[in-house]
Amino acid sequence: MDFGFYMPAQLIFGPGKAKETGSYVKALGKKALVVTGKSSAKKAGYLDLITKSLEKEGVDWVLFDEIEPNPLTTTIDKGISFARENKVDVVIGLGGGSAMDSAKCIAFGVNKEDSIANYFGAQPAGEVLPIALITTTAGTGSEANNFAVMTNPETNVKKALSSPNTYASISIIDPELMLTVPKKVTASTGIDVFFHSMESYLTKKSHPLSRPLSLEGMRLVAENLKGAYDDGNNIEYRERMAWANTIAGIAINLAGNCGIHALGHPLSAYYDLPHGETLAAVSLAFMKFSINEAAEKLAEIAKILGVKTEGLSVVEAAEKGIEAFEVFLKSVDLPTKISDLGITEDSIEKLALNAYEYSSHNFVASPREMTLEDAINLYRESL
Repeated sequence: MDFGFYMPAQLIFGPGKAKETGSYVKALGKKALVVTGKSSAKKAGYLDLITKSLEKEGVDWVLFDEIEPNPLTTTIDKGISFARENKVDVVIGLGGGSAMDSAKCIAFGVNKEDSIANYFGAQPAGEVLPIALITTTAGTGSEANNFAVMTNPETNVKKALSSPNTYASISIIDPELMLTVPKKVTASTGIDVFFHSMESYLTKKSHPLSRPLSLEGMRLVAENLKGAYDDGNNIEYRERMAWANTIAGIAINLAGNCGIHALGHPLSAYYDLPHGETLAAVSLAFMKFSINEAAEKLAEIAKILGVKTEGLSVVEAAEKGIEAFEVFLKSVDLPTKISDLGITEDSIEKLALNAYEYSSHNFVASPREMTLEDAINLYRESL
């Protein structure tokens, strides 16, 4: 019963809400920097939708569209310089977690003199440009928390910046923007929602406010991800996944992640792999590793995944749940082993050392506290 809650973001949820972007942003500033990736938002017409709304409300804008799927500190530094040169006074992140996290970093870095690479981890409050986020995927939950994940290409460190001032002032969650998300991206981002929910439930930092959100997030993904994957134009599946994404984002803000994210980040940092796929590939080994310490919670997850647990011991139910989760991953064509991603034995020590050095907080927070040796063994068991 030891926790706090602070979330100043105004969440605006519902189909069609993105068309109203300008009416919300004009209260934050007069000249916006729109941060996005190179093609997806443009191709789907969402960039035009947003910028026309800005123009309608008299908000000037400039575009920075160089964000990678795993955003690099070097690219974010370019965005920061671009923001300064153009004297913007509000930053809009349009896209998935990469664009939204980069927008937070740019807003944070404009008034700093050095590289954003020097600001991993928790940062004190400081002057940050107002942030508006418009999510186009049901993935990271970035619209509902203050985390901004980035990768330093010089050190292969993938980690988050967080500050009391890196919450969005306004976050727009419009499920209509998710109707065009490709199947592969739907699966990868959607499973990230499940892991945010599951890890915030399994972690030692889980508490009475986070747990209901974690459980509901898992339930929504279990019931709707396959539908969104098979029928991407179904607004009801997209809407439920969007809501799951948002509440899972709040859950990790409250309780954090644990070992699955610790093991997944180095895979993305070294090999530029999709975040959700890296988590899926290490998840089964981690769940088995945690079974004694987290049997009751894993048994609860088993029920969410549709396992009939009557007559089973708690451990048996947990084991059945892990089996059911493997079936669930395969149903949306996600990897269940790191070898599915091309990872070989000779990379394991490097990956484990990176996880141990830069995600030690998640090692400690895991239901069974992890060591470096555990990380090595978990990667091996995930081959």
